Amino acid sequence: MEPLPGWESSPWSRADNTFRLVPCVFLLNLLQCISAQPLCRQEEFSVGDECCPMCNPGYHVKQVCSEHTGTVCAPCPPQTYTAHANGLSKCLPCGVCDPDMGLLTWQECSSWKDTVCRCISGYFCENQDGGACSTCLPHAACPPGQRVQKRGTYSHDTVCADCLTGTFSLGGTQEECLPWTKCSTFQREVKHGTSSTDTTCSFQTFYIVVVIVGVAIVGAGVVVFLLRKQRQRHTSIVASELEAFQQEQQEDAIRFPVIEVGPSVTEEEAAFNCMNSG
Repeated sequence: MEPLPGWESSPWSRADNTFRLVPCVFLLNLLQCISAQPLCRQEEFSVGDECCPMCNPGYHVKQVCSEHTGTVCAPCPPQTYTAHANGLSKCLPCGVCDPDMGLLTWQECSSWKDTVCRCISGYFCENQDGGACSTCLPHAACPPGQRVQKRGTYSHDTVCADCLTGTFSLGGTQEECLPWTKCSTFQREVKHGTSSTDTTCSFQTFYIVVVIVGVAIVGAGVVVFLLRKQRQRHTSIVASELEAFQQEQQEDAIRFPVIEVGPSVTEEEAAFNCMNSG
C-alpha cells in the first residue's frame, strides 16, 4: 500500500526516533544501578547488597559486617584521624603546618580531629575553614607612589592608597607619604617631584664659587693667625729665658763679692815705715 501524498516519511525520521531512545536507555540503566545499591540509613554504609554500621570518629573499619556480625572498628593510629562517623578502611593522615607556607600549628592533631593551622605574623589567611586556615599569603607591600591606608590583619591583606599631590613614597610599609623637598634660595630645581620620587635640587654655580672662595679666605686667615700666635709664643719664651739668665747672674754677684788683693809688704818697707812713724 502506498502512503498518501504528503505522508511520506522523511529521511530523518528514523534518526530522530533513535535519538529519542538514547535518554530512555540511559534512564533505565540508571534505575538498575540505583536498585542494585541498598538504601542505607545515614549512620550506615553499603557493602555489596548489605548496610553496615559506621565507625565512630577516631576509628576506622577493621572488618565489615556480615549477615551474623556487626562492623569491627579499630582506633586510628598516631598521626591519623577520622572526624566523622565513617566506613573508611583507613584513617586520614594528619595535616602538617608548613612554616615556609606561612603556617603554624595552632592545635595538634588527635584521633578525631585534624591539625589546626593558622597564619604566622605578617601573613593573612586566604582560605579559612572555621578556625583553621589552609592557605596563608604574606601581607603585600605597597608599590612606589602609594602608602599603607590599612595594615594587613589575620583575615585581610594590606590596603594601599595613592599619595596626594606634593608628596611621594618609595613604597613598602610606610603609612604616610613624604612631602617633596623645597629647594633653598641657593639651589635650583633640577627635576620635579612625582608620586614616587622626590624633587631633585642642585646648588647654583655662582653660590658654589662664593662658598669656595669664602672657605679659602677663612682658611688662610686661620693659618696666618696660628703662625703669628706661634711666633709670639716663641719670642716670649726666648725673652723669659734671657730674663731668667740675667737674674741668675745678679744673684751670683751678690753671693760672691769681688775681693781686691795688693802687693805683699817686705821687711825693709815695714822697718822704714816704723822709723818714719817714730
